[in-house]
Amino acid sequence: MNLNIATKLAKALTALILLSCLAIFVLYLIQRYGAQYAEHKIQEQLEHSGLTSFVHYESIHFDPFTLTPSLENVRFGADSWPWLRFARISLNQYPIKYPDLDMDFWIQESPIASVSGDTRRWMRAAGIETLLGKGSFSSKAEGEKVLSQFKLDIKDVGEISLSSNINLLDQTINLPELRSDLLASFALGQPEAMLIMYGKAIELRSLDMTYQDAGLIHHLFPQPAILQESKQSQLDYLTFRSQALGLAAVDSKEAKQIASAIWAFLNKPEKLTLSLSPSSPINLKALALSASEERLYKDSNMTITND
Repeated sequence: MNLNIATKLAKALTALILLSCLAIFVLYLIQRYGAQYAEHKIQEQLEHSGLTSFVHYESIHFDPFTLTPSLENVRFGADSWPWLRFARISLNQYPIKYPDLDMDFWIQESPIASVSGDTRRWMRAAGIETLLGKGSFSSKAEGEKVLSQFKLDIKDVGEISLSSNINLLDQTINLPELRSDLLASFALGQPEAMLIMYGKAIELRSLDMTYQDAGLIHHLFPQPAILQESKQSQLDYLTFRSQALGLAAVDSKEAKQIASAIWAFLNKPEKLTLSLSPSSPINLKALALSASEERLYKDSNMTITND
């Protein structure tokens, strides 16, 4: 009797070990070939967008449980002196819900001497010696509508949140290619290329951007310097800047509204919110025309609030 029980236990234990080994082997195969497939698709997209020489990464990790890849030790820009260093970029949905995108990223702690000259100048202007942060980006297509959200939190600088709702009027536009073109245009310092390529094909339905200060404003605009000038002279300067940016003519009520909101934020820098909600969707070319005619604030039904 005892011998039969021992035999059965031995068989059960052997079966359990074999099943465990099989499960580990299957997970290994999923991880290995999943990583190879992900790397192939990522390289294909980088080559197609012309970003191969700008994006470098050490390895790709593929999670066999969630079927999602992560790029490890990513560098944007020159390999030795990159614009940005990322500890990890995780694609939370790829490639299951193509062409939707959902990703998180972590900016690697980067001393000022380890990044490119452009990033160094930005860091010095912001008053930081080490760059560290995290963020996320998601984009979902619903017919011709595309909903996107972007968040970026940089230590000692602040947190930016941006959400957009656009229409893609040209159904032949490939959403991953659009994202690649956007990244390439900024990487090459030519954001105006997006206007040339997609000026009439993209309509803006709404745009919301929020900035939560974490020290940047006090560094750029110290209170003693602000108090040296009268409130009216500061408001006058801000109205001129509104016109220079194409938001509103310097003598308009819209320019005065903009100046008042910005002045209040600079004197008590907590949270600033900018929203565009045109009465009907407006394409990028029309927005650029409004800016050139100093009507962007009014035509886009823009609001700027200091919370």
